[in-house]
Amino acid sequence: MEKVYVIGHKNPDTDSICSAYCYANLKNQIDKQFKYIAARCGNLNKQTKYIFEKLNIEPPIFLKDVYPKVSDVMTKNVIYSLENDPIYNVMMNINKLKIRLTPVLDNNRKLSGIVSILEMTDYYMGEEDIDKRPSYLLRCENIKQIVKGETIQDGDKDEFLSYLIVGAMPFDRFKERFDKMDLDKITLIVGRRVDIIEYAAEKGVPAIIVTGLKSKDEMAGIDLGDYKGFVYMSYHDTAETLRRLLMSVPAKFVMSREFPVLSSDTYLEEAKDVLINENRRGLPVVDSEKRLIGIITRSDMLKKYKNKLILMDHNELEQAIDGAETADILEIIDHHRLGTIKTNTPIFFYAKPLGSTCTLVYELYKHYGIKIDENIAVLLLSGILSDTVILKSPTTTKWDIDAANNLAQIAGLDISSYGQEIFSVAESLKTRDFKEVINADFKVYNEFGVKFGIGQVEVVTLEDYKEVYRDLLNELEKTKNDKRLDWAMLLVTDIVSENSYLLSTGFEPVEKLMIYRKIIDNTFYLPKVLSRKKQLLPELLRALEEYHLSMKK
Repeated sequence: MEKVYVIGHKNPDTDSICSAYCYANLKNQIDKQFKYIAARCGNLNKQTKYIFEKLNIEPPIFLKDVYPKVSDVMTKNVIYSLENDPIYNVMMNINKLKIRLTPVLDNNRKLSGIVSILEMTDYYMGEEDIDKRPSYLLRCENIKQIVKGETIQDGDKDEFLSYLIVGAMPFDRFKERFDKMDLDKITLIVGRRVDIIEYAAEKGVPAIIVTGLKSKDEMAGIDLGDYKGFVYMSYHDTAETLRRLLMSVPAKFVMSREFPVLSSDTYLEEAKDVLINENRRGLPVVDSEKRLIGIITRSDMLKKYKNKLILMDHNELEQAIDGAETADILEIIDHHRLGTIKTNTPIFFYAKPLGSTCTLVYELYKHYGIKIDENIAVLLLSGILSDTVILKSPTTTKWDIDAANNLAQIAGLDISSYGQEIFSVAESLKTRDFKEVINADFKVYNEFGVKFGIGQVEVVTLEDYKEVYRDLLNELEKTKNDKRLDWAMLLVTDIVSENSYLLSTGFEPVEKLMIYRKIIDNTFYLPKVLSRKKQLLPELLRALEEYHLSMKK
């Protein structure tokens, strides 16, 4: 079944993670066409991790990006051969099944080689010097399988490297040529020529194949003495026996051992370059232990695979998972301002100016008549309380409050107590990792020719801010440079007093136009500001627009 990833924005907050999990759950109940998988493109913050651990639920899976990968298009049910299988099997794969590439596995089922048209051509063309006699690796079991006949005696070797010689000439001429060859590397193919057979047996060649016989009785009168080699009676004529012998050689003799392999997470564009550079029609795909897990061909590259996404809690590409521009976006569920994502086809876009995306998901459960169980109720409630700061944020609407009350009743929770519980998980600013503080919920915007970013962190007191703000500023400067921003800010929000501090890397022409008062270096006081989206961002956009217009004069 085809997968659809239900995924929130980069630097995911609790609302983003919980809404993705709950909406994937809903979609799997109302739509059996796809398998909906809750995903995330960033680490869980401490609050979100606490919520999922408390419920003993696995959080959404982590995805680095959604660029098409080998795993998306590779053939997984692979036809393969084992090292000792006759090359005839590979030829049948190529001819009947139209398989361009046959992987060859060792006894431990690990990849050891490949056979394709290239290797088969090399095998049948033989040495570049036509006067140089080729040798072949022969296996007694393979000969019995491919050449119809009966075993006269098994030899002392299961397999051997051998030159093929046909005893079709007068005995004296045969003996003359025979004696000049390496006798330890000769397989004789001959009709019932007693003199030639007995001479070869006397010299101890590895194998003698007698052709054109119908039963073992026809071997009567041939003295093999104490010969230790393999003797086989072929029902075929000499020419057909020789042809089948060539098809009995084991795959390991023909296969190529020097070739690149791909992993399932190799990007398709990289795989395409490898195929072209290696002049291969296909390549095997292996796991970390060299076990075969798939095969990819040039035809697979033509599939133009796109991952399917449902975006939760965002609708701008800059905030979406890397590679979202290559994906098919099927739906967007969001409560933020509209961004710039363009789609090739009409999609389901559910957006309202509410305090939380989890409220939207709650409404969709109600719309489809799907019962909300206790765990889903806790997750939806968690997302609402987190994003609305326990329903105190000015973004909070009566729909958020109604949803929270209904979900709290299902979950058997007190809104105030549970809200305090999930917010109390956060550590003091002094003990937290500053990089994580800034990037855990950091969003990038591009307005009026200025690229800027705002992070937000909730705390239960601002008393320790002045002790750490310089360290936070240093880390904020790094984030600004890493993301190539003109301006970076961190909104530090006290959910108890409902006031905030805004730490800024500095953008003086715009900062002068803001209504906020600077209290210390790089820090502004924002009384009764809890919401980045509904309170801070509109003020920043107003100041940026005023600055932009002044620059035009």
